[in-house]
Amino acid sequence: MRCLVTPFAFNDPFARVRPMPGPKSQLNRSSSSHDAPARIHESDSTVTIELDVPGFKDDDLEITVNDGELFIVGTRQAEIPSGAELMFNNRQTGSIQRVVKLDDSLDPESVDAVLEFGVLKIMLSRKPETQPTPIRIRSST
Repeated sequence: MRCLVTPFAFNDPFARVRPMPGPKSQLNRSSSSHDAPARIHESDSTVTIELDVPGFKDDDLEITVNDGELFIVGTRQAEIPSGAELMFNNRQTGSIQRVVKLDDSLDPESVDAVLEFGVLKIMLSRKPETQPTPIRIRSST
């Protein structure tokens, strides 16, 4: 009876993830800068910006407001323990960025940000004078 799986695969736990033989430089994905995927939604009182930033810690991210624009920048480096040799790396390193033009109705002082489960959620409040004002109707009788 022929064996369809090589004995090498039984003894090597990394057989399925080991890269094909080639230059050592192919082990690392290139560092790059790219726009973080985003979703923006609004209500009468707030605008919420959600960015996908998996693997980033809050210390890796910087949010600033300048001249009516919201800047989100983050950098993540590969963390390899000292004395360890990198065998395989399919994780992206480098930086992310996103610039969002802010509407005049938003209060740049009201920025609040939360990082949870790889999603950065940034909330901005609308200026009170730009929010809809409900008008109460009185009965004439």
